[in-house]
Amino acid sequence: MSKHHNSSRSALRKMRLLMGALALSLSSLSVNGQAQVMDAPTMQAQAIEAGSLYGEIAAAEPKLYNTDPDFCINTLAGFQTENPEARYQFYALTQEIARDAAPDFRMALTQYGEGEIEADSNILDVIEDATNPVIRQAAPEITISNLAFVIDFAAQCSSVLDGQINSLKAYDPALSNTEFNAMISEDALFLRQILSDSLYRLGADKDPRFGYSVNAYADSLVRTRDAVEFSSFVSEVDEIEKLFMTDLDGRLKRSNDMINEEMDREVMGDAIGLSNSMNEAARRRAKEERILSLIRIMGGRL
Repeated sequence: MSKHHNSSRSALRKMRLLMGALALSLSSLSVNGQAQVMDAPTMQAQAIEAGSLYGEIAAAEPKLYNTDPDFCINTLAGFQTENPEARYQFYALTQEIARDAAPDFRMALTQYGEGEIEADSNILDVIEDATNPVIRQAAPEITISNLAFVIDFAAQCSSVLDGQINSLKAYDPALSNTEFNAMISEDALFLRQILSDSLYRLGADKDPRFGYSVNAYADSLVRTRDAVEFSSFVSEVDEIEKLFMTDLDGRLKRSNDMINEEMDREVMGDAIGLSNSMNEAARRRAKEERILSLIRIMGGRL
C-alpha cells in the first residue's frame, strides 16, 4: 500500500510540476493584451521547453535530501538540552519553517542559495545565521542556503520530529496550549518571510523556471499569517472569557456572602429580640409571683 501510495503521490507531483511549467511557457501567448496564435512548430518548441524545465526539476529533486543515514541523529545531537519545553519549541519551529516548501520551491532554494552548509553544522547556529540582519542585507544567498538546510532537515527527518513532538506532548500536555503554539508559528513565519524576501531580492519571483513556486510560497505566507492571527484571536477571546467567568464567579460569591451575612444579622436580631421578650415576660411573671406571695403572706397575718 505504501509503495502504491508513494507512486501515486509522485505521479501527482510530476503532473503539477509539468502543468506549472506549461503555464509559464504559455504566458508569452499574450502581447499587449491580445491573444497570439502559435503555429505547430512554435507550440512544439514550447512543449519541449516545458518538458525540459520539468525534467530539470524532477531530476534534481532527489538530490535535495541528505543521503547520510545518521544525518537526523547527528543534527539532533547538536541540540543539547533536557528542558522539554525548549526541545518542543525547537522541533515545532523546525517543522513550521518547512511548511509549504514544495519540491520545486526547494529546487529554487538550491538554485539561488550560495555556500554549502556542512551536514554536521549545528542547526541552532544555522538558524541564528539566517536571522542575522547583516548577512540578510549583504548576502541574501547565504540566508537562503541556511534556511534551505533547515527545510531539508525537516523534510528528511519529519518522522523523527513527529515522534519527538508527540512524545513531549504526552509527557507535558501543557505543550499543546494554543497560545504557546501560536507564538512558535509566529517565529517560524518571521523566518519564512525572511526567506521569501531574500528570494524576491534576487529576482527569483521573475525567474521563468521558479517564479511560480516562489510566488506560490509568498502567497502561502499570507494564508499562514491569517491563520496564526485568527488562532491568536480565538485564544485571546477564550482567555477573556475565562477571566470574565472567574470575575463573575467572584462577584456572585461576594453577593451570596453579603446576602448570607444580612440574613444572619436578621436572624440574630430576631433571636435577640425573642430572647429579650422571653426574658422580659419571665421577669414580669416572677415579679407578679413575688407580689402574690407577699399578698398571701400579709393576708394570712391580718
